[in-house]
Amino acid sequence: MTRFYQPDRIDYDMVVSAGQDGRRLWTTAAVEVVDPASVRSEAGGPLDGESFRAYAAAVAPRLRDFAERLVGAEADSTALRYQSYQQVRSIVRDAEGMMLAEVRCDGSVTVLGELDPALRRQFIGMLNGWLPMTIREVDRYAFETAVTSLVKARRVVDAMLREVIGIAAGGPEPMPWDRVAEAAGTTPTALTSWFTTPDELINS
Repeated sequence: MTRFYQPDRIDYDMVVSAGQDGRRLWTTAAVEVVDPASVRSEAGGPLDGESFRAYAAAVAPRLRDFAERLVGAEADSTALRYQSYQQVRSIVRDAEGMMLAEVRCDGSVTVLGELDPALRRQFIGMLNGWLPMTIREVDRYAFETAVTSLVKARRVVDAMLREVIGIAAGGPEPMPWDRVAEAAGTTPTALTSWFTTPDELINS
């Protein structure tokens, strides 16, 4: 079923500190009200997924301007400009304040409730492409290649699992964290530890 989006405002956030678990803590430094006329489809209604993603990506130049204003007089420094770009984001929200998308200075867009397109392609490519070849590698005693392939597959599956958990727990109808942990076959504490440490493989 096609999803539709009606953005109402754009929050310009900046990092204020990092929490004990390593996650960034953000605060909203500026808010931009969206002109309803600018986010209507040709039929006059809300935007579909593809149109909304394009709209959200178009926020990036304004976000970069915001980042450079934070740097101020030192904006001519490439290093400081780059650092500032990493410390800001835009959050597109609806009239109820629900997050619809996150936008970064490089134009990347994360739409709430949708799988990352690159991860989706990688997961499908894994299933239809190189992963089935692993059995053949084992049969040929090419164990080093098989192990490398399986570890790569596990990392893709972990990335997909982290993505789906994030959608489940932070989507429009969020699941309680203990239910997500139960579905993952682990405890809420263990799931939190894994979810906030992207470079580690999930413990089985």
